[in-house]
Amino acid sequence: MLITLTLFSSLSYAGVYKHTDENGNVTYSNIPSNDSRRIDLPPIIVVPPVDTGEVEDRIAKRRESMKLREQREQLQNKISEEEAQLNEVKSEYKDGMPDRLGSERNYQRYLNRVDRLREEISAREKNLELMKNDLGKMPEKIR
Repeated sequence: MLITLTLFSSLSYAGVYKHTDENGNVTYSNIPSNDSRRIDLPPIIVVPPVDTGEVEDRIAKRRESMKLREQREQLQNKISEEEAQLNEVKSEYKDGMPDRLGSERNYQRYLNRVDRLREEISAREKNLELMKNDLGKMPEKIR
């Protein structure tokens, strides 16, 4: 039994031999021949397989996180735009005493514009409040 194991272990560790003939052709073999020399090769490194399920989960989370970040940025941009428009309307409204336009010789036209400005301010403030609530409900990060 010991002899058999020794024989198999020596065969399994047979080397790699390199032979160059007179024309310069190189031949590699596991059988030694005349004018061949043994080559010591580095050990074979076996890399364990990667669990792709975990990688796919991380990629999906990253995509979801990027999508959430884009949605937050879009909503923040809309809030900024709405605030800018609200400030414009408020500056025109001047606390209920806007400047009278030349086309408003009729006082009722002036009052109608004041009412429209007041309604627009109210609507924009409600929109802002809703958008800020939506932004507050959005998660900061995906876990």
